[in-house]
Amino acid sequence: MLHAILALLADGQFHSGEKLGEQLGVSRAAVWKALQPLEEQGFPIHRVRGKGYRIPLGAVLLDSAAIQAALPPPLEARWEWHLYQQIDSTNAQAQRLIAGADVRPLVVVAEQQTAGRGRRGRQWSSPFGQNLYMSFVEPVSGGAQGLEGLSLVVGLTLIQTLEACGYQGCRLKWPNDVLLDGAKLAGVLLEISGDLTADAVVVIGVGVNVLMEADSSIDQGWTSLRRSGQKGLLDRNQLIAVFASRLAEALVLFKQAGFEAFQAQWQNCDAWLNADVRVISGSNVLVGRNLGVTAQGSLRLLTDEGELAVSGGEVSLRLGHAS
Repeated sequence: MLHAILALLADGQFHSGEKLGEQLGVSRAAVWKALQPLEEQGFPIHRVRGKGYRIPLGAVLLDSAAIQAALPPPLEARWEWHLYQQIDSTNAQAQRLIAGADVRPLVVVAEQQTAGRGRRGRQWSSPFGQNLYMSFVEPVSGGAQGLEGLSLVVGLTLIQTLEACGYQGCRLKWPNDVLLDGAKLAGVLLEISGDLTADAVVVIGVGVNVLMEADSSIDQGWTSLRRSGQKGLLDRNQLIAVFASRLAEALVLFKQAGFEAFQAQWQNCDAWLNADVRVISGSNVLVGRNLGVTAQGSLRLLTDEGELAVSGGEVSLRLGHAS
């Protein structure tokens, strides 16, 4: 019933509990009973006595049929879609789906993750129904060598998606973060399995904060599309469809030309280009100036000893003056 209630509320207008109940053939109390757990988890439900309930325009639950219907016809059957109400991690579930089976392109999306993961093993906050948690499985040939710079391409594709959906000012932080107004909006996590020298599979995990407005468990500056105050698209089904369409195009070009085809575009979106930065890897810290990225997606770092090319992996990038 929750899907049906939110579908009626998706116009962004107030609807009384009584009217919603009449439309669905249930009591007003049943409507509130369905909405209450969602509100307790932080979902943006606005309640006003005498007026009823309102949610942000387009803030519906995920629907794999709606996502596929929004894809261009050539892409409708490109991926096998798997939608879960709750899962430990979309990346972990994607790995389970292809374990011991023929590897095929597929997508895992979830309303909630109980063990969402970011880079370097960090937890990714994943409340129900508020953000995007998705993983794309792509078979690859040529081994891990041919995937250099792919995570940067995914981040760039995500920025282009958000711009197309009405959000301006998104920037990239090497290697895998998307920032908006200087705060983290989204992240990318790539995991590679199989034969790293021949045929392999890459799981492309993407998380985007969409409706989330508060979370005390996050230990860094963050934002969401709703928090930004911009009047862009909030329908997560539509956001996924636009991203999937653009990712399919980007993957074709990446397989043909590698990251070099995206290098200039990526640098144009680099939030910290020419800034003094620190690169942290365990107990090792490199200090220098961010000169951009190489044709393979490595960070170009100008240090006192000269220019270094720093690869991704278990590293963290910080501004020179940040703690």
